[in-house]
Amino acid sequence: CLLALIATPLAASAAPSTDPLFTFGLLGAYDSFKFEGGSDSDKEHMGQGGVFASFGNKMTAESGLIYQLGAEAKYGKKNDNKLKEAQAELDLGWRAALDARNFVDIGVGAGYSWTRFEPEINDLDTRLTYKSPFAKAALGYNHQFDTATLRVEVGARRTIDGRARVKVDDFGSDSIDLKDRTNPYAEVTLLMNRQGGMPVQAGVYYTRTEYQADENSAVLDNDKLKRDEFGVKVGLAF
Repeated sequence: CLLALIATPLAASAAPSTDPLFTFGLLGAYDSFKFEGGSDSDKEHMGQGGVFASFGNKMTAESGLIYQLGAEAKYGKKNDNKLKEAQAELDLGWRAALDARNFVDIGVGAGYSWTRFEPEINDLDTRLTYKSPFAKAALGYNHQFDTATLRVEVGARRTIDGRARVKVDDFGSDSIDLKDRTNPYAEVTLLMNRQGGMPVQAGVYYTRTEYQADENSAVLDNDKLKRDEFGVKVGLAF
């Protein structure tokens, strides 16, 4: 009986916390770009580094309302090509428990992205600045280990009324509307050491993004940009 009384509080304290977490860390990404349209096409590859931060209970909640507010900033440079980016988004969803260790959820969200790409296209220095709000929808699955949680999320972001500013040396500049596009993404995230003093979060992700002009531009010959990004994130959770 005495042993049972001692074990009871220990077992209770071993249950993982469902409180929201603030996570801050570093990210690395590899991007593949393909310019299409007009009279020619061009390809470019580039690596990026940056930081990210998020606050929410996506990795910890077991049922009910889930939420997450996140932001990230990235920078890359290869030869004379530069890439600068920033994005912020808010996710809301609902989670249901399949059993004591497995959970599924559905969510929606909204955010804003800003991208400035400075490539050298056809030997011309070019500056492309994209700005767009977006809506998103996603499905998620969490598996809870004894001291860790694995999350898989797949979804899509739909750009809304995006704008692009194009500047090409010797040809001037122009502002154009972008077509609304649906861009898929996938993420796999592992939260480790949940019961320790400093949980660690690591993950990989993939995003596919397309930018396409909704009108002809006087300075831009390539009116479509396709982009594939593969990334890694590592951070500390508080």
